[in-house]
Amino acid sequence: MLPSATAPVMVGRERELDALRRAHRETLDGTPRGAVVAGEAGIGKTRLLRELTAGLGPEVVVARGQCVARGVLAAPLSPVREVLRDLLAHFGAPTLLEAAGQMAGLVPALLPQLAEGDPPELRPEQLYDLLTLLLQELSFRSPLVLLVEDVHWADPPTLDLLREFLHVLRRGRILVVVTCRDDDLVAHEPLGPFLAEAGRARAVRMIELERLDPAQVAEQARSIGSAPAGEPELAQLARRSDGIPFLVEELLSLDGGPALPRTLRELLLARYARLGPVAQEAVRLLAVGGVRVEHDLLALVHDGRPAELESALREAVTARVVVTDDTSYTFRHALTQEAVYADVFPGERVRLHSRYAAVLAQRPARPGRAAEVAHHRVAAGEGAEALGALVEASREAYAGGAPLSAGQLGERALALWPQVRDAREQAGCTRAQLYREVAKAYDSAGDERALGVLEDALATVTAADPAGRALLLHEAMVVRYSHGRSGGVQLCQEALELLPDPQDDYGRFVRARARCGLGIALSFLLDPEGPGLLEEAVGEVRELLDRSEDPQVSELARWELVRALTNLATVRTGRRDVEETLAALAEARALAAPDPDSLLRVDERVLALLLDAGRFARARDVATDAWERAQACGTHRSWGAEMLLFRALATLALGDLGEARKDLDHVLTLRPVGIDRAMVAGAQIQLALSEGDLAGAQARYAASRDLVQEAREGDPGDDIILAFPLGWLRLAGDDLLAAWQEVETLWRHPALPTGLGERAVALGAAVLAAMRRRGVAPVGVPLGEAEDKLRRTLEVEDGAAWAVAQDWRTLVDAELSGPDGTGTDVGAWQVAVAATGHTRVPAYQHAYSLVRLGEVQLAADDRAGAAESLSRARQEAERCGFVGLLREADGLARRGRLSLTGDPEGAAREGGHGAASGLRLTSRERQVLELVAAGLTNRQIGQRLFISDKTASVHVSAILRKLGASTRSEAAGRASEVLPPQPPRGDAREGGGSP
Repeated sequence: MLPSATAPVMVGRERELDALRRAHRETLDGTPRGAVVAGEAGIGKTRLLRELTAGLGPEVVVARGQCVARGVLAAPLSPVREVLRDLLAHFGAPTLLEAAGQMAGLVPALLPQLAEGDPPELRPEQLYDLLTLLLQELSFRSPLVLLVEDVHWADPPTLDLLREFLHVLRRGRILVVVTCRDDDLVAHEPLGPFLAEAGRARAVRMIELERLDPAQVAEQARSIGSAPAGEPELAQLARRSDGIPFLVEELLSLDGGPALPRTLRELLLARYARLGPVAQEAVRLLAVGGVRVEHDLLALVHDGRPAELESALREAVTARVVVTDDTSYTFRHALTQEAVYADVFPGERVRLHSRYAAVLAQRPARPGRAAEVAHHRVAAGEGAEALGALVEASREAYAGGAPLSAGQLGERALALWPQVRDAREQAGCTRAQLYREVAKAYDSAGDERALGVLEDALATVTAADPAGRALLLHEAMVVRYSHGRSGGVQLCQEALELLPDPQDDYGRFVRARARCGLGIALSFLLDPEGPGLLEEAVGEVRELLDRSEDPQVSELARWELVRALTNLATVRTGRRDVEETLAALAEARALAAPDPDSLLRVDERVLALLLDAGRFARARDVATDAWERAQACGTHRSWGAEMLLFRALATLALGDLGEARKDLDHVLTLRPVGIDRAMVAGAQIQLALSEGDLAGAQARYAASRDLVQEAREGDPGDDIILAFPLGWLRLAGDDLLAAWQEVETLWRHPALPTGLGERAVALGAAVLAAMRRRGVAPVGVPLGEAEDKLRRTLEVEDGAAWAVAQDWRTLVDAELSGPDGTGTDVGAWQVAVAATGHTRVPAYQHAYSLVRLGEVQLAADDRAGAAESLSRARQEAERCGFVGLLREADGLARRGRLSLTGDPEGAAREGGHGAASGLRLTSRERQVLELVAAGLTNRQIGQRLFISDKTASVHVSAILRKLGASTRSEAAGRASEVLPPQPPRGDAREGGGSP
């Protein structure tokens, strides 16, 4: 029996342990924390975690996950599932499902033992949202400490998930601790960026474990009890171990002396070498299974008598080569497992891997099982069986919310394909289909390897498989478009040429799909041929649905019809056919009804159409329903973010700035990317300008300039949408030439998408009017020619279908009215006020038109008319919070000595402060403003009024917005304009005397 060489006390890690304990205590107020424990192999990472958990109270729930060294063949999310299994064991299924709330139906995707039937598929964003909600809610029942060890071996989705948790988790009594080796970042390529990002997160502690110094090595040796007696021997121990605690223990287990191993490998195998032959065989079997193997699996793989295996394992445990828990065996250190595995002869290794694969393949399916089988099949050199296992593992990973792992596993299968004689039968699909699946997986993960896979596919799959090649060409178009690459049109044209007259229903489906793809590609480029191709595709798919008796083809055709009708909505919108488009979308919705994801895709098109057509109230309601649907199906951060953005745009147009701000802030917490993030920035600029906050709008643009510019280089529609807030920003900043450059976006593209250009044209009219007043002109374009170009842009073929365009036209006419084209005609502005009073035009434009009407009426000496117009403008601006317009209306009233409704005193005073005095502060806001004027901080205000610091901050922000003040000092300086004068001390009010 070898001596025990584990120190009863941990040496030299007091500071690191204290840091972890502090992090845990900080989580108890509901603020999550993270920690990364890094260091070389054997440095004591696992021991540190053991000391941490040993000191936790019984109320704290500890859940563990272990990453394994299997490269791309690692079962995706296996460590995450281990953590969830621990939580399930502690809390029980009812509590776990209750904590998941609306997303409870997705839990079986990670814990199939809870499934009734087949587990559901899981998208990456659903995975993150589900785990976030689950962990947060469980942590309010019991504090959680989640441990994930050896993340240098983590599969991509596990690493991505941990990265999200360490950066974004905001609520919950949760401590997430991960360990990793940092001695070979090149070998573990994704680890470097992961550590760099974790180091930048404020809520994450980076703990680097250093080697022990000679004094600490001596202390560790003495605590074990078998330390060398003399200082020379202790010095030799420190030198030979290099201060690595695990090696200190291994060296002491050999009793020191001259027979010390000469290499690290010999040292790691020293305990193993002292075992008997049967025990060594059992340990080799365990090493082939991995660092940790369940007893029941090991028993099935072992080909001897159960008693023989139990005796051998008992010897290995006694020798401290392996340790055991209730259900499994684990090597005392991963270094030992690696050394033993390397000591297994090649023939024995192949035989043992083959036995593991055969046993695992017969066990009940569970997430990650196919990847385990694939790992052992590949290691055993079983090409045919490995191909099938890899394809199954790839599909399982994709369904489980791990598309990057799916792509990597599928790519391994493609590499194996030429070596397998009956590859199609083993894989259960064609080579072309597998290429498409791999490319789709990479594309879903946002990985550019999708492009390379499709290039390989098109070089491999020839016209001998016309349907397979056509679908690959179509997929290449889709992926190239999603990555901003050109050439998609030519790919779809080639796909159609491959199928001039298909003889079977599947071929007809492929042709319709290729035609639909070409129609979409051309339509995005504003090519006039696009709509006709889309309509042809719709007709082909309808015919196929009517005639096909193949249920698989019918299902494919149904989803293709949803796709074609949804994209046709954009085309029909361009032809001013709003009601027909909505009817087509209603049909698409009915076809998509079983699939929430497809329903949300239809909602996206409906909302874009409603916003373009000026149907803002309906858009707000549809977006609210869609947001709730996205929450229910767990797509908060993808579809959910987009639906909240649509709702923010609708409420902003309706003049509900407070609700728009809430939704935009919420969208940002969902971490949108790409075009959605750019659109949020554009909406925030609009919101700030609507509130008269030019500095805030400029700051928003400065913070998102690169993102916005990148988004504008893609789709023409996105470019035009973003041109409006940026042009408005330039105009508000009195940079007329830059504002006109944004207006010129209208002519940068071959055609103008209907519903997108009207605002930019109206903005252009305002810019031209301002230029005429200032005596400047656009670069290289006479003012008259610029005006003609603007007016031609707004020509509408069918005004009845797109009445909103006529409303915008009245604004253009008003801006450019009068003998000098500077917007001085009263009648034109009266028409604009009447037209913009409809809800088809944003509320800001109506209030703006009223201010302009009041201005020209005042110039025409129509004082009564001006007073009425400015009073109405004032009421609208105050209702919505258009502070800039409110100031302008009051300024005009002061200059004209007009008394406005709602501003009985300030507006009539020359030099008075009408804008401030007419603002309606709530009673609470008046109390807060008094304390701001007295110089109190938010915390002091909260203490004085018995409200929270956060509530006080909200009130202060509202006051600054209403006053149009940029600082607390400015608001304090204007307090006297809005607050009633304070009575002198000792006045004769009822009750008498001063307080």
